Amino acid sequence: MSSLNKTMRSVGCGVIASLDLLIYLCRYHDCHVERLDGLVRIDPIPSTEYNDCALELSRRYLPLIPGHGINGLSLALGLNRVFRRNHIPYRALWGATNKDFWNEIERMLQDDLPVILSIGPNFPLFWQHNALPFYRRQADGGLTVSTRAHAHYVSVTGMDERWLRISSWGREYYLSRAEYEEYVNKSSNRVVSNILRLKKI
Repeated sequence: MSSLNKTMRSVGCGVIASLDLLIYLCRYHDCHVERLDGLVRIDPIPSTEYNDCALELSRRYLPLIPGHGINGLSLALGLNRVFRRNHIPYRALWGATNKDFWNEIERMLQDDLPVILSIGPNFPLFWQHNALPFYRRQADGGLTVSTRAHAHYVSVTGMDERWLRISSWGREYYLSRAEYEEYVNKSSNRVVSNILRLKKI
């Protein structure tokens, strides 16, 4: 049975978010990635095959630095290589300005495109452990803190005026938009806490 290696399990969240994005493009936007074409018709994709795809994506396009993972610019460059090789009509760009940040997330979601969001490391004080709370929906409809994260990539799948709905390693959570902004301003910055934008070409 195929499993993820230690580096992927510890710092591979950017690869996982990228793989989920590629699967979504293949399923819902008539894109084709040679390695995924046979798998995207299966829902859910078996974990063995999913893990194999993640490891291959990292090896060929999104190399991870042990203990650090991958930065946003390298994420965009790697995905653009995938897009070019497979004739996918999108271009990946790292980052949005403070003025355009939320509008860009809204634009992509309206275009039915998941958004890769970075909850960056603490910056410039990298050794600190300030983290952003992730919430889970309870049976009564309320939201309670389930875990916390920093230096982490997630996929945004929905938003309203207060909340982002996200996927992290296949589990659904919610992020407070106000708490994200506070985290960026007090514990990180917009260079490392930002989004991967997709533009149609």
